[in-house]
Amino acid sequence: MSTPPPPWTCRLRAVVVPALLRTPGRGASGLRAGGFAVVDYADTPVGPYREALTAVALSARAGWVPWMVVDSATSREGGREHWGLPKELATIDAAWSAAGDLVAGRVLVDGTDVRVRSRTAGQVHGGLPVRLGAQLRQPGRGPAPVRFTGRVRPAVVVLVGEPPEAVRPGRRVGVALEGEMWIGAPLVSDGRQ
Repeated sequence: MSTPPPPWTCRLRAVVVPALLRTPGRGASGLRAGGFAVVDYADTPVGPYREALTAVALSARAGWVPWMVVDSATSREGGREHWGLPKELATIDAAWSAAGDLVAGRVLVDGTDVRVRSRTAGQVHGGLPVRLGAQLRQPGRGPAPVRFTGRVRPAVVVLVGEPPEAVRPGRRVGVALEGEMWIGAPLVSDGRQ
């Protein structure tokens, strides 16, 4: 299956909760800040789809994705082919309120069966504008530039069931995001894409 080459520009909404995740081969000393996210892509080069993932911060502006599931075979192939993402197929449901809350979400795949709900906190009208740039650093690939432009709001996120490894269930402080993500091709050793 052939998928559109990078860059990909995607419209999304998501909920994210922080987590302490392990980096490979480092044991307890390898714990790093990271997070668990459920993402609903309304518009992408491969059509709409949903995704759940864990991401580990390698630095202030770089991260690695050790676990990712999607509900689209085309997204799975594109993510593996272009960025070396460990995408697997899963059942992912997500129902959103008009206010942008995830009122009923579920991620179901071998070893993971978690229900997710979120409620935005406070009176931040429409969210705070944010513009972020980072790099995706997957093993065996050069760094891929990533940019997010949109809005962020504080949220209370509830995870019930069996989330991915190292993600704690329960009531958690998190964020709700809405906006556009751009992801470029991984750079080769001389800095070219």
